[in-house]
Amino acid sequence: MSDPTYRPLRAGEHHRYESYGPPPASGVGVRSRSFAQCVGEGEYPPGWVWIAERDGAVVARAAFWAPPGHEHPHTLDFFDPPAHGDDRVEVGAALLRAAYAALVPPDYRGALGNDRPDYHLLLPTDWRERPDALADAELRLAAAEAAGLEFFVERLSLRWTPERGLPPRPGRLRMTPVAPADDATAVDLLARLCAASLDAYALRDVRRYGLRDAAVRTLADTEEYGDRRWWRIGRLPDGEPVGIVLPVRVTHFATHAYVGVVPEHRGHRYSEDLVIEGLHLFTEAGETLVQDATDVANTPMAAAFDRIGYELTGRRIVML
Repeated sequence: MSDPTYRPLRAGEHHRYESYGPPPASGVGVRSRSFAQCVGEGEYPPGWVWIAERDGAVVARAAFWAPPGHEHPHTLDFFDPPAHGDDRVEVGAALLRAAYAALVPPDYRGALGNDRPDYHLLLPTDWRERPDALADAELRLAAAEAAGLEFFVERLSLRWTPERGLPPRPGRLRMTPVAPADDATAVDLLARLCAASLDAYALRDVRRYGLRDAAVRTLADTEEYGDRRWWRIGRLPDGEPVGIVLPVRVTHFATHAYVGVVPEHRGHRYSEDLVIEGLHLFTEAGETLVQDATDVANTPMAAAFDRIGYELTGRRIVML
């Protein structure tokens, strides 16, 4: 048996990716849209799709993604090490090392301030309780770790559709748009939120940049993914701001990019008011799918999504 070779696809070679075989039956790493669907819509250009070949067969594969118009990939979405053999972890890791070395320039800055594409491993909700899912997940995590990636956070994946029922606006807060002239207020709110956040990305940015710069970057990163027409500051009747919600539309769905209530006003479930406001804005605009996520450790936000009527669809582990 020969040593594997590692390379990106060439134009017209997307079929080579598919020749690896079907995705895991356990559901680990399986996304709502198949690789073929994504390619048909112009995603995953050949140079961002890498394969490991051995004796003419594709034994491992990886596909990177970014929103349209970006020069460099933002995330590693699909990754399958070899399904068999004693060197599965080694070959998977070598594939990732080769791909990252080719795709990440020295001045790279990706989504959410990452210094290289992060790996998002999608998982069933019960992946730790099922031996097949646990084995498939551990193989991919081990290969990614051997390639130099590190565990960052585990998140809950949540979905809302109109069929689940649109809660009425509670009416406790006055929701005001975030015009460019309001950026100073928005940055102040985000800085106060980041100081006592349960979100792993927010805490990382505070450590990297400090409170104010982390808040400025949050606004800039969010606006890069979608315009600010739905951004709202939630205020008490007297005008005091208590929280902020940044709804946007990304490539295939709507999402709340950021939701937060300042520490002194927590405990009143105002986060629900903010999310419900976003759902009303989405519904008025004809959006039919809202996908959100929150860190497993952020139990108050997870409880808020549950009370609003979101469906838990899975989990994801992010590695950086």
